[in-house]
Amino acid sequence: MKKQKMKLLSCILMGIGSIIGASVFATTPIAIKIIGGNGIVVGFICAALFVFLRSIPEMLMVAALPANGGSYMYLTRLVHPLLGTWDAFNELAVGVLKIATMALTFSTYFCMLVPACPEAVAAIGCILLFTVISWFGIKFSSTVQNVCVVVLLIALAVYVIGGWGATVVTFGEVVSSTIELAPLWAAMGIMHGSLIGANVLYYSAEEIEDPGKNVPIAYLVSTLATAVIYALMAYVTVGVMPNFYEIDNLATVAEKFLNPTLLVFFVAGGALLAVVTSINSAMMMFSRINFAAARDGLFPKLISKLNEHGAPGFSLWLNSIIAILLVVSGFDLEDVVKITTIPGLFLLPIIFFSVFMMPKKFPNAYKNSYIKTPHVLNCIITTIAGVACVVIGWYVIGEMKPHNWIAMIVYYVVAISYTIIRRNYVKKTEGYDIFQQMKEPYQPWFEMEEKAKAALEAAKKA
Repeated sequence: MKKQKMKLLSCILMGIGSIIGASVFATTPIAIKIIGGNGIVVGFICAALFVFLRSIPEMLMVAALPANGGSYMYLTRLVHPLLGTWDAFNELAVGVLKIATMALTFSTYFCMLVPACPEAVAAIGCILLFTVISWFGIKFSSTVQNVCVVVLLIALAVYVIGGWGATVVTFGEVVSSTIELAPLWAAMGIMHGSLIGANVLYYSAEEIEDPGKNVPIAYLVSTLATAVIYALMAYVTVGVMPNFYEIDNLATVAEKFLNPTLLVFFVAGGALLAVVTSINSAMMMFSRINFAAARDGLFPKLISKLNEHGAPGFSLWLNSIIAILLVVSGFDLEDVVKITTIPGLFLLPIIFFSVFMMPKKFPNAYKNSYIKTPHVLNCIITTIAGVACVVIGWYVIGEMKPHNWIAMIVYYVVAISYTIIRRNYVKKTEGYDIFQQMKEPYQPWFEMEEKAKAALEAAKKA
């Protein structure tokens, strides 16, 4: 069976679809109120630059050593198996949380159009639909994503083009106005979250043509393109309603210049498709992490099996079933966000440590990478990105309540207990240590190292 691969254009559209979620419809009014109408356009561009800076360490890793599973693979092979195990459990929680949260967001918008449909039914139906789509492999999944993203972009264009002529403040006045630094930084903290998402490509690198080149390019293009789209939408929003403190949501603004038909299209094609494109990419991303961990034996081997379409089918269903259980149970998803965000933010700088390890373990692959910035500069950027994650992590700690701490501790105690039991079980039944297996060299990386060595030697002779 020939392995399915995504091309560059599909990668860019996958990145855009993953980034543009329903959060932009909520965060834009909030950010406008923080920074003021005169700074929102610059704010989105600055937020995009911050997101890209924060993601440079990941791009350095995938450009040199692409692998499905992303952070899990880099932690287990380049740092330590225990940290990879921690990452696997954190991503398992984050993955099902993200899918459940977006499915519930989808149901909110869907039930506005179909009031008779219960929200839980709509959410579960959405999860099942995209699980089936992902089951048919990355090629089919990316085709669906491409179509959805095109319709989504048309819906956003309707908002921008339709509202541009209704603005009462010029674009030049908005961009050239004085901006206060403190509100800009606060707004960027809100806005940068709505620009994260293209790292889905980082976790599915082996299913992309020439990933060392295409993933960084697609990441940069999709992030900056989305920032420009957001900036234009933000200008229309404050241009149509200069008294921005009255803005509650973008649909309220759209009502002022779109006819009823176009307004429905903006809500359905914009808000709904913004959610489903993010769900589609989340299915792809988190199933690959579970797949990589199961391949090493941390999770049951069944989860590491590929179906006839080359997709990790059982891994997909694992995420989907847990997400459905969260939807049905009515679990407080905000609490889940808090108990998984802190470990993730503190893990990220450790993942970034892989950048320092690559020149020692895979010097030729690192040197021959598509991104050829000096190692010293890479280390400086990686350090800055790591410090930023820790600072944000301390901020999130301040939002934690006692029951959040208890839930987080219980979750990781269960994860540790499971890992101990699983490790002993695999030793007895299959005769190997899963931690030792995690340390085993990943063969494709050694093949890349040899090819890079040959390419560098040929370049010297030329």
